[in-house]
Amino acid sequence: MHINFKDREIELKFGLRTLTEIDKELGFEVEGARLGQGLEMLVPKLESGNIIGLSKIIKAATAHDKKSPKTYEDLELVLDNIAENVGYEEFGQQVLEELGKRPMTRGLLPEELRPEKKEKTKEA
Repeated sequence: MHINFKDREIELKFGLRTLTEIDKELGFEVEGARLGQGLEMLVPKLESGNIIGLSKIIKAATAHDKKSPKTYEDLELVLDNIAENVGYEEFGQQVLEELGKRPMTRGLLPEELRPEKKEKTKEA
């Protein structure tokens, strides 16, 4: 899966580094202490097309690329492109499908969104 940024295609990667960043970025702060738990918020933010959540996910998933979007302005360009060409909710669904392809991230998805469950539903 890729995004377009400044006429370049950048791959979104969902490895351990990305998941760690997402957990921190989508986590919360309690009495000045930053807590993880952001992975629990990942699916709802993707399903709803939450633009703040999407921006943090895109930033984390493209951090491996030296020319990835880093500033708010950069992320706005990417989000505008997504809005015009795909739509936020559809983009979120595409990310969820991508997460379902990897054994490490498949467990993050609710059972009904996992690929093996979708296949069984299609067969029935």
